[in-house]
Amino acid sequence: MFISQNAFQNLTSRISSKAAIIRIFLAVLAFSIPAAPGLSGAYQATQVQEVQEDAVHRLWSSTIEPSLRRQVTENNQAQTMAVTLMVPLHAAFQHRDERWIQGFAAQFSQFASDPSALPSGEVAEISRLYYFYLASQFVVLAKSSGRQDLIPQNLPDLIYSELHSFWLVTPAWQFDQKPFPGAGRERLLWKLKNRRVRKSYYRAVLDHDLYVFAIAADLKAFEGNADQQEAWSPLLDDILSITHQVFTQEVAYQPDGGWVFQPGVWTDHPEYQYAGNQQAVSGIKPAPVRGIAPDSSHSLRFPLWLTSLMNAYPSGSDERRFYENLRSGLEKQFFNKVLHQPAPDLPCFLIANFMDGSNGVYRWSYQTLGKENGYGPYQNSASFLLGWWVFLDTERIRTVYKEVAAQFPWPRQCVELYLRPHPSDVPRSESAYDPASSELRTMHICSLLAASL
Repeated sequence: MFISQNAFQNLTSRISSKAAIIRIFLAVLAFSIPAAPGLSGAYQATQVQEVQEDAVHRLWSSTIEPSLRRQVTENNQAQTMAVTLMVPLHAAFQHRDERWIQGFAAQFSQFASDPSALPSGEVAEISRLYYFYLASQFVVLAKSSGRQDLIPQNLPDLIYSELHSFWLVTPAWQFDQKPFPGAGRERLLWKLKNRRVRKSYYRAVLDHDLYVFAIAADLKAFEGNADQQEAWSPLLDDILSITHQVFTQEVAYQPDGGWVFQPGVWTDHPEYQYAGNQQAVSGIKPAPVRGIAPDSSHSLRFPLWLTSLMNAYPSGSDERRFYENLRSGLEKQFFNKVLHQPAPDLPCFLIANFMDGSNGVYRWSYQTLGKENGYGPYQNSASFLLGWWVFLDTERIRTVYKEVAAQFPWPRQCVELYLRPHPSDVPRSESAYDPASSELRTMHICSLLAASL
């Protein structure tokens, strides 16, 4: 059954209670249940709402709760949890769902009681930062919601210790050279100073750095007690000062008001070597693109990173306005260049592979995919369904997520793009395309919850 876009938007207008989730989830259901003879419209509406509320909580129980109950002991587990649970974390606090909130509280209570279970060492560095950002967001959201009682006493200091180690203590690895003994701070300042390098990506500001910026901003917003403020401030202020330098120097503004981060810095990287090809087919040759923007899948974190940086500063301050303007420009970039609206030939929301709107091949012959295999046009779109772009915080991005959620189950043509490329030597099971599959249900609830934020 078809419902017009205007009708759907009217049904799913943003409100500040948990009813926002209920109205979005299975909105079509309200139109598809016939009026029962002898029952009032109000009674029928109540019945529909109860059905929908049960449905969204069942989906949460089958997709979110199992992850929250697990202790994090592996790198991939830490990264997957941190990416897939960020939007649910915000939804839990925004809609004041006690069961959902307590699930996150239990996860971080478990972590705080045994932090050594989280993998450590150089290989685990990035997965730890993924997880610590989820933790720092939990701390900020709990405080802003008046639920500081949920924050384990030692959790903020654990987060600070991780920042201190990365920024000042642990030697920082670098491509094709010895680690920087001055840790992450020294490595980053070297990259800001050295523009001429043998390979373009040697001076790339990494996810590691960007996560550290956002976590430091969260701790600044959290503040802590008087003793913590005194102990933390020198490190946090130093990180945030250099963060401002990074965004001032490395952002390239576009004529339409958008911007890209460090254009061309990844041109020489192996994952970008085939970006000039428009089809992921056997026999394609390297075709690096000068000035290529970062890929759209890794870029999904920028809206929330920028929000964290905004919230580290008081309203009306120059610093806050700086990051507000960056987030506004990123929103323009996303809608003008990256987002693909449904069309007759591709009836789904998709995103281009790169943030400048180019849509060439990404990660060709990547180690986990096998030779002669990689991301073709729009095959970074699964990242969009994790919901992070809603942190751009505009009505039009929430409207997009409402429409995405309402389209579920998505057409097979769309699902084939959402599921990304598959290892060439392992056939994909037909069950992966089932709307009841774990991966599609997770994408569904993330887009559903994003629409309600």
